[in-house]
Amino acid sequence: MKISEVMELTMLTKKAINYYEEEGLIKPEVNPKNNYREYSQSIVDKLVQISVLRQLDISIKEINDIISDPEMLKDKLEQHLINLNDGINRLEKSKNVLMSCLNSITDSNYGLSDLTKQLLYFHKSLEMDEREREGFMKRQIQRIFPGNFGKMLVINYSPFLNAPINTKEKEEAWLNMVEFLDEVEGIEYPEEMKEMYENLTNQDMEKFEDFFTKETRKWTKITDEELLVERKQFFENVNKMNSDTDMQSALLKNSRIEKNLKGQMNNHGYYDKFEENLKVLSRDYDIYSNTRKKFFESLNVKLDDKGKIEVTDALKYSMVSLKA
Repeated sequence: MKISEVMELTMLTKKAINYYEEEGLIKPEVNPKNNYREYSQSIVDKLVQISVLRQLDISIKEINDIISDPEMLKDKLEQHLINLNDGINRLEKSKNVLMSCLNSITDSNYGLSDLTKQLLYFHKSLEMDEREREGFMKRQIQRIFPGNFGKMLVINYSPFLNAPINTKEKEEAWLNMVEFLDEVEGIEYPEEMKEMYENLTNQDMEKFEDFFTKETRKWTKITDEELLVERKQFFENVNKMNSDTDMQSALLKNSRIEKNLKGQMNNHGYYDKFEENLKVLSRDYDIYSNTRKKFFESLNVKLDDKGKIEVTDALKYSMVSLKA
């Protein structure tokens, strides 16, 4: 087969074919009568493979190994298919985030600075892969809640920070979360709370991490029967606390701290801008938070001014399904 025929079949230039010969990738026979090169069908097949691999930005050195091993060629093509699908997914995410930005620009008073700000969040969202998203949220949570309390929140949220962002709804939730975490001011802790959390040791933090991990698993998969056990255990603990004056004093103190902290978090938009968007991003977090909320609301207990937990006898034995 003449080189002109090879050029037509492979869509390669004469210069490219000669280059691959110089690099040792092909070795055509030379006709001793006219000194012309003659190309076999196997060389044509090899040139097609080389041309495709070069389009995949694979080096000449790698190609030399690949074309002699069909399994390597198959692996390279499969990896390229994975890369193409990843690229398609990234483009789809980019489209969804950009549409979210455009949809937010509906007000006639929307100014240039607002648009710039929105586009910056768009840029920030697009440049984060899954690992960076997780790291970003962890860093920002600890910025808003410095010290050991922030570390415990990160531990508590960690199981929910890895869900893929693969729908338009999730892209919008992620963009909202980026904006909130980037702008919200830090929380001011009550002095009692600062003292309590500053004294936590690394060993204490490890215990909290173990506790939160188990709690997450339990509340995302809990059954009605297990909820009944939780209910029974809760009221057994209530009886113990109501007979211990030291525990009642601690409950009152913790209740004041919790009320102060929750008030600040609510004013900062933490619940509706962070937690509600996290529910969209993570189905597990939606189940976890809603199940716990319904469970504790169903207990219908309150703390009196002495630190005792008030509860009616009827509630101790009632049972309703709390599963979403």
